[in-house]
Amino acid sequence: MTTTDGVARPGGEASSSTGSIYDIGYHGYDGPRLGRRHAIATLVRHGVRSVFGLGRSSRAKILPATCLAIPALIAALVVGIMALTARFGVEQVPGLPGHAELFGAVSAFSTILVAAQAPELLGRDVRYRVLTLYFSRALLRVDYALAKLAALAVAVAAVLLLPQVILSLGTVLLTADVIGALATELGRWPAILGSTAVNAAVPAALALAISGLIVRRAYATAAIFGLFIVPGIVAAIVIALDLGPASRWIVLLDVGSVLEGANAWFFGIVPTGEVLASSRVPTWAALVAAVAAGAGATAVLVQRYRTVAA
Repeated sequence: MTTTDGVARPGGEASSSTGSIYDIGYHGYDGPRLGRRHAIATLVRHGVRSVFGLGRSSRAKILPATCLAIPALIAALVVGIMALTARFGVEQVPGLPGHAELFGAVSAFSTILVAAQAPELLGRDVRYRVLTLYFSRALLRVDYALAKLAALAVAVAAVLLLPQVILSLGTVLLTADVIGALATELGRWPAILGSTAVNAAVPAALALAISGLIVRRAYATAAIFGLFIVPGIVAAIVIALDLGPASRWIVLLDVGSVLEGANAWFFGIVPTGEVLASSRVPTWAALVAAVAAGAGATAVLVQRYRTVAA
């Protein structure tokens, strides 16, 4: 229905010499507003799914599934060997990795995961121009950066923790004194969780900081691999040349060595890696270097998304 003043009422149409006004029933949203916390949690959940290729093509799932399955298979093989030797009365098998050594055995897969998925985790939003939509809502720029970091760290933690869970369950179930074995395994889990936190968060932060600065995915992936490989080679050469006591601290520039040292600190063991062991740098220094590297990379990532054009 149209009134004499030329304004349309619901369901009506008004015409004038300058145009028409239509009322098609739009009204404001008056439902619950979930706010910033829900937006961050949703972005983290979506990021974890993206890292593992969920909701994407089958091809996108191959590498994450491989990085998740092979460490689990390694732990299952260790448990299988333990079960086989237990039948012959052998309780301790020399050379068989325990919880501390298992981190080193599967670390290559966490490196592959962050190198391959960190550029994709950030690059898709830039490629499809959705940053403007993110930043137009309750989500802040710092929230976006930290949510992406949390998502990648959670994904890496899953790769690291799954074999630890398998090894713990296998150890408990293969022991006659299940209650005693369970208590022993639970006593090891603070060190497992602490080492997992460092070994997941630090590579994730470094990889995302590089990915935020390098737009092209292939270049970013190559740079991440370079960061994890080249400093270790340089450190090994410098330490082998024995240029003086101060030169051994160059090992703290090697991501792999500082993560190994942090792992050794949590478990209270002596590092077995050749570069770190020959440097004689204390494990607490490696832990401090790892935390500092993670914090610095996080600051770079946050600053990048404070200034990036949406």
